[in-house]
Amino acid sequence: MSEPADPTPVGPGPATPDPATPSTASARAGRGRRLGIIALLLGLAAVAFWSASRMTWAELIGADGLAPPRTFTVKGSDWTPLLTPLALVLLAGIAAAASLRGWALRLTAIVVAAVAVLGLLPALTLLTGDDHTSYAADVIDLPNRYQAVQVDTSILPGLIVCLGTAFAVLGAVVMLQIASRDAPMSSKYKSPAARRAELEEQVFAQRAAEKKAATTASADAENESGPAAKSVPAAETDSGNNERLLWDALDTGDDPTIGPADR
Repeated sequence: MSEPADPTPVGPGPATPDPATPSTASARAGRGRRLGIIALLLGLAAVAFWSASRMTWAELIGADGLAPPRTFTVKGSDWTPLLTPLALVLLAGIAAAASLRGWALRLTAIVVAAVAVLGLLPALTLLTGDDHTSYAADVIDLPNRYQAVQVDTSILPGLIVCLGTAFAVLGAVVMLQIASRDAPMSSKYKSPAARRAELEEQVFAQRAAEKKAATTASADAENESGPAAKSVPAAETDSGNNERLLWDALDTGDDPTIGPADR
């Protein structure tokens, strides 16, 4: 039994080299570097917000008219309770940037930028506000017997929050860059099943083209040789069909050399 002239496996075979492998590896390396930058920026922003929440933002002097004036400390967590939760959101943004792509990553970048702006607002009130006495007395629940006399604010916590906001905004910008680079590359990645189906389509198309070419060549030979040559292609076709049936039987696990009575 002779084998087909050019058996082409249709099922999964050895992986063929992908011509886009070098560019894909370079893109992955670039994405990894940007993710590292995002982790650094958002980590610094989270540390800045958390540190500012533990710092002293103001010192309030209160007097009750009976004892010497008393100094009350106003920390960042008193001035604005949002700093610590916002720091946790920024840390969660690092994990989201590593696992999300496309529009989900863009949405994460918008959330990070909104968090940065939300954390900046209390710092702006600290740096630009005029009358902090009543606000400081309210946030620390100054006892009623004390009257707020004076408040001294510190600009350092506000500057740290501004710096953390800048880090967070830069991280959001890098996220948007990654999302814009992920979109055109998404079509380059195909599952093994999709690649196998594409390979099967190519093989069947190639076989159809070869069959059509053989039929055309056979018709041309008949026209040139006349009726005497008609029996030869028919025999070759029958032989090819028989060989094909034998190979199909072997592919299904049957032995075509055993007759029905012996099975």
